Amino acid sequence: MPAPSTAPAPIYDRLVDEQGDVLADAREAAQQTERTAEDVLDFGRAPDAGQAG
Repeated sequence: MPAPSTAPAPIYDRLVDEQGDVLADAREAAQQTERTAEDVLDFGRAPDAGQAG
């Protein structure tokens, strides 16, 4: 696999300016989803009192 390029990417920079940083937005959404899933699927916690289980 080739090494990542360190050259400037003016086309990418222009697209980010025009459309927003879709990759950063997707990365943040994925991280938020991961945090939510960890909270929901935390089997180590005791169930709340009064919750059927």
